[in-house]
Amino acid sequence: MRRRMTVLLILTMLGLWALPVQAFFENVMVNPRARAMGDASVTVLDAPFAAYQNPAGLGLARRGAIATSYLKPYGLSFTDQGYLGGAIPLGEKAGTLGLGFRYFAVTYESSFEGRTEKNKLLEESTYTISHGIGLFRDLHSTVDIGYGLNFYRLAQGTDVAGEDPGDGWAVGLDLGLLITLHERTTIGAMVKNVNNPQIGTEQENLQQRVNGGISYEPYRGVITTFELESQLGEAVQYHGGVEMVIFRGFALRAGVMTSPNKVTAGFGYIFKGVALNYGYSTGGGVLDSSHQFGLNYYWGGEVQ
Repeated sequence: MRRRMTVLLILTMLGLWALPVQAFFENVMVNPRARAMGDASVTVLDAPFAAYQNPAGLGLARRGAIATSYLKPYGLSFTDQGYLGGAIPLGEKAGTLGLGFRYFAVTYESSFEGRTEKNKLLEESTYTISHGIGLFRDLHSTVDIGYGLNFYRLAQGTDVAGEDPGDGWAVGLDLGLLITLHERTTIGAMVKNVNNPQIGTEQENLQQRVNGGISYEPYRGVITTFELESQLGEAVQYHGGVEMVIFRGFALRAGVMTSPNKVTAGFGYIFKGVALNYGYSTGGGVLDSSHQFGLNYYWGGEVQ
């Protein structure tokens, strides 16, 4: 039965390998660690971000965790993105529950009779609940699957005619797979919005995508990763990164990605269960660089 579920999941991911891009709820990285590693996120996972990035990664979580991050994409003053997520282990056989909340807003300032007001043009809120569980465990290898529901809320400001478009809601289903071989090589895949959700009065399709990747840890403290991201109508994106622990608790990261071409870098430091992460990426073209900060807290055991 477990083998059949794994095969079905793989076939679903392969069948949705090329998928469309839409304007709302675009893929803006929420994890500063992944941003620093070329936006590669499907196999190198932090538990509190796994609900959003690859729910299968929750199957490997053995301790509770919570994290938050903040970003102004490309340094644009009129944009804000925040994320809050967590992982709650339910027991070795029951897997791990993941929760996430992503907020993105576009605002503008207007002046009237000497007063300056901040107005919101767009608000995107994503509420995520995910579950990851192990299908197979032996001495050297594991197979984990995950699934998640995203509840999307879209709110747009009044248009030039003074009309309020109102709010829109949609629900999307994610599927994830993670295979670890000999504790060194990890293969992963994630399908975003399998059910092709639509939102708004015009029923616009929300973004669907497939990510597939591999990471390799030749020895403890050094991780290299490579990933493909596919969407219909756009060039396949390639992501690659490396993480190296310089001394206990402190790691340096770097990476590259294509379409658009970007160079990334960052660092992470963890002490007594509290981790500070920073991710940097160039703008790719005429846009400015992005700087993302995050704070994680772990409990219930030693954190690597």
